[in-house]
Amino acid sequence: MKHLKRISTCLGFALLTSCMAQHAGETRRMEILDDEWHLAGFENPLDLSGIATSNGRQVLVGSDESSYVQPGEMDRGKRRIESRAPIALPVKATKKKAETDIEGVAFSPSDHAYYVVGSHGLGKKKGDFQPDRNVICRVPVDPATGLVKKGHITRGSLLPWLEKTPVLAPYLMKPLQQNGLNIEGLTWSGGKLFFGLRAPNNEGRGVIVEASPREIFGGKPGELKTYEIDIPKGRGFREIAALKDGGFLLLTGNASAEASKKIPLSMAPGPDTHFDLLYWPGSGSQAEKLGTLPQNGGKAEALLVLEESAGYIDVLVIFDGLPGGGPLVVRVQKR
Repeated sequence: MKHLKRISTCLGFALLTSCMAQHAGETRRMEILDDEWHLAGFENPLDLSGIATSNGRQVLVGSDESSYVQPGEMDRGKRRIESRAPIALPVKATKKKAETDIEGVAFSPSDHAYYVVGSHGLGKKKGDFQPDRNVICRVPVDPATGLVKKGHITRGSLLPWLEKTPVLAPYLMKPLQQNGLNIEGLTWSGGKLFFGLRAPNNEGRGVIVEASPREIFGGKPGELKTYEIDIPKGRGFREIAALKDGGFLLLTGNASAEASKKIPLSMAPGPDTHFDLLYWPGSGSQAEKLGTLPQNGGKAEALLVLEESAGYIDVLVIFDGLPGGGPLVVRVQKR
């Protein structure tokens, strides 16, 4: 009954979203499909935060409460993603529970590798510095099979580049409740990695960062290329997904985290329950709002493009806080 109720709610929302988009004269519109997907067997199933695919079958999933990644195999016919054995990431922590705070996963076909990024922010509850959050890992795959090469994972960090980027440096080492820098989205396009920042939001401008994998893993730190996108104050990018036309889908939610005992004051405008999907063409400061996701008790965390045709884009949305990510399929109709 819960599933039927969810479908009914989503379909009703889809009709409303479509009508609103058409009425507003938008060039794209969003609807929720009733396709029922499952992510099965993944550890930390309530904390899934990133996903990417190397070949349309093999996927890599990240959890923001772990220091490992989880490969999986996708069966589109069954609408099912089945987990495989976790693979540890290189960590520095010596305590029993190391946490990389994985926030984004992307696949680069140009060098046959996944990239997995930590938040590069302070701990949400205590506001403490944790070296393993300031990490980006390169996870190579076998070009023939798309499977991860377990013994070849390398570790880097964006921190030296962030420190040299004037737009972002002032927000380093600040708690997320107070607009402190925090990465939550990652995608690949045209040989570059694009990072969606949850925070900072600078007076109604969110930030996307572009960087070259080759420079990150072998170059001299320098200023990163940044894009400032017009979004409401208090909002930030929670995920980013590249499209064939050179544009991007952007997922937005609260920029600041909720208050904690150690950090009792927060700039969050309200509960973190409101998530919008936007289209950004890849240049300029303007992004087109496509619609708002239905509230389901979870936090929208990850996007995976399932299909991109001449007329539409189907995207799998995964939610933190819901069993198995509570996957939901969104269809974006093109012009």
